Amino acid sequence: MKNFLIILICSVPLFLHAQNSMYLPLVIVGEDTVPTCSLQEIIVISKISFKDPYDESRFNQLKRNVMVVYPYAKEAGRIFNEINAELTAAEKRKDQKKYLKQKEEELDALFKDQLKNLTTTQGEILVKLISREIGISVYELIKEFKNPTSAFTWNKMSQLYGYSLKKNYDPKEEKDIEIIVRSLEGIY
Repeated sequence: MKNFLIILICSVPLFLHAQNSMYLPLVIVGEDTVPTCSLQEIIVISKISFKDPYDESRFNQLKRNVMVVYPYAKEAGRIFNEINAELTAAEKRKDQKKYLKQKEEELDALFKDQLKNLTTTQGEILVKLISREIGISVYELIKEFKNPTSAFTWNKMSQLYGYSLKKNYDPKEEKDIEIIVRSLEGIY
């Protein structure tokens, strides 16, 4: 038994591995040297509490609507980046116009029927989320890729339904939407 313990104690170091050395930035404070490191930001939120069942119902309806249009907004952001990359690669204005026309036809074929079935509220939320995704208003997007007349016309149409395409997304103004989107993205 004694020999077994000696062999076990002698063999343990063979299975142990030292930690990898990691160098941390140092800060000198007075005569002391203190290692420092940056930690990832942590956002802590409490469970949402509602004043009454009506507010809870409104929030849940908003959440359902956001969940319907969020994939479209993400796809719009991806397509926007793809188009911008392709347009910068194209040398001639004629090639850019041809590419935009082709892309517009593809997008019409893919999304036209699906987007027609959205409610007015879902359309408004989609406009806000697209603005959030690409960083500019939908009005500016239409103006850039189509023409100012189309942007004006679509903005006037949206105003008939009570919202504006010129408005940029403001996370402070749209707190509930921001909470829902961040939870979908896994940030909250």
